[in-house]
Amino acid sequence: MNLKKTTQALFLLFTTSFGFSQAEGSNFNSTGKGVSTTFATDYQSLGINPANLGWTRRFEKKWLAFGAGETSFSLESKLLNNQVIKDVRSFPLSFNVGNNHTYNEFATLSEDLQDGMRINFDARLFGIAITTKKLGGFAFSINEKYRMNLNLSKDFADISTHGFGAPYFDSLIVQKGSLTYSVLNNPTNFDSLQNDNTSNIIAGKATTPKSIPSLMNGTDFSISWIREFQFGYGRKIIDLKALTIYGGIGVKYLQGMALFDLNTTATSVSGFASYSSTFQDLKNGILSGGTAQLSLPKAAGTGYGIDLGVNIQMANKLKIGFAINDMGSITWTKNTYSISSTATLDSLKTGGISATPSTSGTASFDSILNQLVDIQTTNVTKKVNLPTMMRLGASIQLGKVLEIGAEMVSPFNNNPGSFSNTIYSIGGDLKLGPLKLSAGAVLKENQILRIPVGIGFEPLSGTVEMGISTRDIKSLINFNTTENPMISLAFGFLRFRI
Repeated sequence: MNLKKTTQALFLLFTTSFGFSQAEGSNFNSTGKGVSTTFATDYQSLGINPANLGWTRRFEKKWLAFGAGETSFSLESKLLNNQVIKDVRSFPLSFNVGNNHTYNEFATLSEDLQDGMRINFDARLFGIAITTKKLGGFAFSINEKYRMNLNLSKDFADISTHGFGAPYFDSLIVQKGSLTYSVLNNPTNFDSLQNDNTSNIIAGKATTPKSIPSLMNGTDFSISWIREFQFGYGRKIIDLKALTIYGGIGVKYLQGMALFDLNTTATSVSGFASYSSTFQDLKNGILSGGTAQLSLPKAAGTGYGIDLGVNIQMANKLKIGFAINDMGSITWTKNTYSISSTATLDSLKTGGISATPSTSGTASFDSILNQLVDIQTTNVTKKVNLPTMMRLGASIQLGKVLEIGAEMVSPFNNNPGSFSNTIYSIGGDLKLGPLKLSAGAVLKENQILRIPVGIGFEPLSGTVEMGISTRDIKSLINFNTTENPMISLAFGFLRFRI
């Protein structure tokens, strides 16, 4: 594993969060097995299945659970193993790519940008739950949720990496001393000019230009950062000898810290962005991140959300859970931007993010985006629906030490922060006294994508709980040979029950 890349990638995650999607949030207990609908308990069930708040479950004599600092994050991208990139410098697309790479080597960077990057960060700042036999369970938590999903179209990725040397441009405008001339754009000419210290490529020209919506069509780019104040309640609805049904509701007050949503079709580019006023110095671009103060950011928008859940238990062995999460919206009012474009691109005068010093220099992703689309500050407000999802899960208890289950999580929309596809997973827990071992598999289209594992420790009869887990152990073990690696970690060390 490239330690420098990994360290800087982890730094990227922290700086962009305090600074595609995961199904279990900051619940480190669920991360290691990949399933949570019928496993999450007390305040950890908020945002997953509030019906589980009615459980007394394993620790019947402990009526209060609380914790702080439970955190999970992941970064998934082929870019992590791209040989052109020496290190990740800043969010979201600023790379140190070195100086001695060829046109075709840079083309691999474009291919990886087309596959994209997915970043998730969750932090439960505080959580508490009270369970009563007669009234059910009550819970409250404060969470930070950050999501980024990026996939670029081929033309957009080529222009971002090669700049004026992208295959989209069939000729290169070259300056050599006082002479300016045109040459055919191909790998041989591009590489030769890159190595010629007496010449500079100053522009690329397209003989048959496309509209910018056409060349950006297929791009998927969204960022969402939300702070949640969650209240939940769950209790028994039906209690029969062999059948118990629980119901629950979660209500969220939401503060929006940042939103970026770019939408493309073959005929139009549109988008909206809004950022907390705590971020300053955005003059270099709305994706530059600005300068964040040490205090938690102020909200750029506010809204509400609702979770609903049901859990069915049969013979105290089989559990079936169903929940709908994040029904609601946020209205964004501060530092708003509109994004649009109807222009045609016939030439470009800057290098891409992979440009070498012998060209006119590297360009930030912001500067390239600003040359393609029109980004304007606005005074408008916009109501954006939350990334609503449905989850269905089941699990069975086998003896006193083993519980296994399966889960399906499916998006209801494609709003920022939502899943791109339905996720299927299987997993379970093996409890050996105070030690808990977790493992599972995340599936898509009959292929195993990830192998989550985790280890937990519950000493003093469950009074204290701590654990650490990852969403994909095979990426960590075989990082350099994994085609689409993931850096992932979830942990919690301050969780208590009394």
